[in-house]
Amino acid sequence: MGDGIDHDLPWGWWLRAHGGKLQDEHGRLWLSVRDAFWQGRLCFPEVHFAPEQQELMLRTLSALRRRWLSGAENRHDLFNGDMMIWRFYMCWLASIGMLELTVGRSALEAPLSAEGRSVLLMLQATRDPEWERLPIDELLETVSYARSAEQDEKERRLVAFEKETSFRRHQFARERVGRSYVVTLTSVAVDARMPTRRVTWSQAFVDPNVRDALYEWLAERVDCWETWGGIAYRRGADAFNSHLLSLVIASGNFPA
Repeated sequence: MGDGIDHDLPWGWWLRAHGGKLQDEHGRLWLSVRDAFWQGRLCFPEVHFAPEQQELMLRTLSALRRRWLSGAENRHDLFNGDMMIWRFYMCWLASIGMLELTVGRSALEAPLSAEGRSVLLMLQATRDPEWERLPIDELLETVSYARSAEQDEKERRLVAFEKETSFRRHQFARERVGRSYVVTLTSVAVDARMPTRRVTWSQAFVDPNVRDALYEWLAERVDCWETWGGIAYRRGADAFNSHLLSLVIASGNFPA
């Protein structure tokens, strides 16, 4: 693409409708914006597993935008701790212009480029219905603001956040059980004849502020809830405990 592209808009906004397809600046016709990006921009062949690769790219770009300095955390969460694959993927993203490289900063430390942010917007806007939609940026900004707000205002914003995320298949929530303050993870058993929600993981605290600190940490990573919920649902609470502890340590940003 040449100069003059507005990267504040989702990638592909310039494509024109032409005979039921989309026409790019080179006159090529595509069935969708994703096809124009995947095959036209990235020069990938048409393959049946493109959607899952695009989903991985979406989750990676989303994580980099929100936690671009937490390479170790992203590596553990997105690539099961595989350093070789994570390093290759980051170098690949840099090579196709998705990361902003500067002098003294490697691909492993680079934030998203303007085009990378534009591609993220496009992938979010065109996500296949079978994939659970990522929350809008305003929702995450609400959580980030709540961390520095006064206690009453923080509580109001967290309550609003909980309402916004209450219909997700996998949901973290704050609860009071007896004298304990608990963070729970509930999941909907969609494989049952009658889908029901059940607790798949929980952590209790004696101090509500500590409980809320953990919930805020989880809320800032709401884009990961689907994956985390799947771990607890399929492999059990112990497996998720181990995964969560690895992420907290890798992030270096301990809830406090």
